[in-house]
Amino acid sequence: MILFGVNPITHSNLKVELENLKKENEKLVFANDAYRKRLVGEMESASFAIDWDAMKVFSVERMWDNGIPKTILGYMLSEPMVTTSGEGVERVTEKEIVREWTLYCSAEKHEELVKEFNAWKAKKK
Repeated sequence: MILFGVNPITHSNLKVELENLKKENEKLVFANDAYRKRLVGEMESASFAIDWDAMKVFSVERMWDNGIPKTILGYMLSEPMVTTSGEGVERVTEKEIVREWTLYCSAEKHEELVKEFNAWKAKKK
């Protein structure tokens, strides 16, 4: 029994366990990085279609989210609002609400979207 100092057997076992945990962590970090790269690649190559008129898009922006680039489409959405008067009469009106649609795409696809958006705006005028 050791009252003071370090028990060499326990200390040695802890060092081995710590090294094993470090190696396991390195494997998990590597696997996570590989998965993340594959996922980003799949998102960037995915296609999509936008109905500019139906969405009432007003902006196309590029941002980062947790280290992943993304494109945000700002658009207006008409949502019904129900109001009730004092006489119990209900009225339904439409209210324009700002919404965002997130697209995980490549920088090249983002630039294509900006060109489409600008062409759509020019056509509307």
